[in-house]
Amino acid sequence: MKRITIAGIVIGSALLGGCNTSTSSPSERQEHLLLSVDTLTLTPSDHYSVEREYVGLVQAGQQANLGVELGGKVARILVDVGDSVQASEPLLVLDTQLLITQADELRAQQSQITAQLDLVEANLKRQQSLKQKGFSADADIDTLSSQRKALQASFRQLSASLTANQLRQEKSTVYAPYDGIVSARHVSTGDVINTGAPTLTLLASTSKEAHIGIPAKQLAKLNNHNNNHDSWKLQIGPESYPVTLLNPGARIDSGSRTVKLRFALPESAEVIDGQLAYLQFSDVHEKPGYWIPLSAMTDGLRGTWNVFVMLGEDKRHVVERRSIQVLHANDSYAYVTGALTTGERLIANGLHRLVPGQAVQPVKKLPLPLNTRDEAAL
Repeated sequence: MKRITIAGIVIGSALLGGCNTSTSSPSERQEHLLLSVDTLTLTPSDHYSVEREYVGLVQAGQQANLGVELGGKVARILVDVGDSVQASEPLLVLDTQLLITQADELRAQQSQITAQLDLVEANLKRQQSLKQKGFSADADIDTLSSQRKALQASFRQLSASLTANQLRQEKSTVYAPYDGIVSARHVSTGDVINTGAPTLTLLASTSKEAHIGIPAKQLAKLNNHNNNHDSWKLQIGPESYPVTLLNPGARIDSGSRTVKLRFALPESAEVIDGQLAYLQFSDVHEKPGYWIPLSAMTDGLRGTWNVFVMLGEDKRHVVERRSIQVLHANDSYAYVTGALTTGERLIANGLHRLVPGQAVQPVKKLPLPLNTRDEAAL
């Protein structure tokens, strides 16, 4: 009796299961088994931009290695590295004791000649008075006149020597040629230096510049950028400064093989000489193509790249392989050209699950994240 009961239960379960069998059609079951894919519609672009960055250095508009016009011993150094100075401010003084002694000697010689001139003048007046009385010869008067001229010439010579001595004393002090900051000191008190030897390096505190090297092939694009009156900006530290291009570059540097460009920084820029400056430049390439996500690309034969497009209408869609050429790529997207047509539906991801000719069904239509207006956001 127990066996009959178990058999009845099994048969009843089978009949109940038969009553619950799905009544869906074969086409609906086939559609349910198709692989679902995300797609996007190809939108054309006529160009793409590559954001480039070139680095350079901040430099003072003027940088002078201040030397001395006369050699001598350094007596006093009035400034040190980092000090701000004003134009015409004294910076360094040489020992002038020898020049002062020489000036005293020249003044003494002038006094001696002045005394001699006084004597000659007195004798000359006496001889002229005697001549009027008939007691003096013309030869004596001529001799005294000649002596007077010689002494006057010697006095003028001593005056010129004294002026030169005063000038040498003045040139024994080094003055600031402009407002600036002392960036280096090359001598110490007591050093004996030669004519022209550098003593201090002075950087101008105004008219700061940034010198940036760029490849020669980019020069024409940068000049065109400037002709279009676009604004230039440099990134220096955490700040971005508007700058003015001073020159378009004249020669290629033999070391870096770049063309140096000079940019004038605003007077309010708080930058330090030698600080790194970065120039951001959008390099625009006029080539038609399409922006696609990197997830829509797969390796092809012999180093080529492929994408999968979805063909067909209504409920029948199949996968087709297309070869492409990558013109530019970043972390997330690529700009490509190749066997693609505007408006085609590109499979956006999951390409490892697909083969050409496979039937698929779209479940989500993704928008292109980039177009010709916002591609600079790459």
